[in-house]
Formats: sequence, structure tokens, C-alpha cells
Amino acid sequence: MVLVQGGTFIMGSPSLEIDSLTAKYKFPKGYLQTEAPLHEVTVSTFWADKYEVRNKDFKKFILANPEWQKERMQDLLPKGQYLKHWQGNNYPEGADNVPVYNISWHAAVAYCQWQQKRLPTEAEWEYMASAGGKNQIFPWGNALPDSTRANYYAHIGKAVKAGSYPPNPLGIHDLAGNLWEFVADEWATDFYRKSPKDNPVNGTKTFDKKTLQKINSRRVVRGGSWGGSVVNLRVSFRDSHRPRHIVDHMGCRCVKDIAQKP
Repeated sequence: MVLVQGGTFIMGSPSLEIDSLTAKYKFPKGYLQTEAPLHEVTVSTFWADKYEVRNKDFKKFILANPEWQKERMQDLLPKGQYLKHWQGNNYPEGADNVPVYNISWHAAVAYCQWQQKRLPTEAEWEYMASAGGKNQIFPWGNALPDSTRANYYAHIGKAVKAGSYPPNPLGIHDLAGNLWEFVADEWATDFYRKSPKDNPVNGTKTFDKKTLQKINSRRVVRGGSWGGSVVNLRVSFRDSHRPRHIVDHMGCRCVKDIAQKP
């Protein structure tokens, strides 16, 4: 894990620039409105995983927690989608370090909590993606992405080994592209207009095991994926995903509060 020193930063995008950003990236009108307004946020110091959760990590989790194995999850999730590319409890040969996908948000939460970690909040995610709140467009800076910086649209067409691209200045890999990353926050288009300043989260950071599977509200996702376009790779871009909707371009990364050692 990497120690991310807390601090205060400006989160989001300027309201007056949303139209120009929409035109620049040729994105559907209205989608970028949720990035506004700019607002000041303070996050506490935390530990962050250097890599997205990998197949070899997730296999240890399901072996230790049989209730999360694919055969046991069919009644709770769309049939046949959860870990559909695995054979039983085994991921494809040679894919040890490929980030795990075809998982639900619930499974991402459960994995992180099993590790005595948690999903990052949306604010923590943007803070670490922007290298500690720096004024930059992408995790590596302001230069446009290319095949040496991230795995995104029309490049490879699937998730690749974690750490295949250089880390951001904090030493964290794949914060843009490869897989979208689930975060803890419940989705709200207007959250930035009412967000508290200190350690904001729309909802809660931790979840009770008994009630986790009952959660069905959309969750924030960040970072873009191997199928994402340039606009998705920006540190301020936010989108949402249904927690039970399982796809091959969605994964996760864990963080840990500073009071706990990595």
C-alpha cells in the first residue's frame, strides 16, 4: 500500500467550463454537469492499494469465504455473470496479476472489509488520482493519454496485468483505464452542491455484513476502463453503476484508514 498524505484540495470541474468540456471531448450534453461545481474538500491521511484488486487476491478471499464463490451467488446476482470467466474457483491460467472483474459492488465491499480495508470514498479517490490534489487533468498530468500511459478505448480491448503502466506521482497504478473502480459513495447528481468539506461521503464508508446484500442504489465509479474514452480518464470524471450489474470492465481498489497499519 501507499501512504497518501491528507490535505485540502479543489474537487470537481468549474460550472462555467462544463459546456466547453462537453464540446472538447464530444460528450453527450448534460453528462458532465455532475462534476460541478468546484468545491473545497479536506481528506484525512490514508493508505491506498498500489494496484487494483487482482485475480490472485480475490481467489484467496473466496476460498476463505465460500459464500462469495460463484456457485453460491446465483440467487443474489444475474445468473451466470458473477466471475463468469472463472472455472469454479479458478481464474484463467496466467491471469494471476490481472485485476479481477465480473464482480458486484457488494463483492468489492466484502473483499476490502475481509482485508480489514474498505472501498475509497469518491473524494479520496479523486484526491489520490490527482496526486494529492494537484491541479491536473489526468493521473499522470495534463498530457493526453496514449498507449504508454493507460489501457483505454481501442487500445487492447481487455483488462491487462495490474501495473503495466507507470504509476502516478504517488506511486499508484492504473487510476485511469484498465478497469473502472467502485467507490463507497451512493450516486447523486447534485452531491457536490451539498457536500460537506471534511471527508465527504454520500452514505457511509463501511457496511454491515447482514445488510450489505440489501443495498441496491447506484454507486459511484471512477477512472475509466479498457473500453473507456479519453473523457473518462480525467480525474474529475464521475459516473454511476448498479451494484448488482456485473460487467467485464468494472473492478475495485481498497484503502485503509491511517490508524491501521498496511
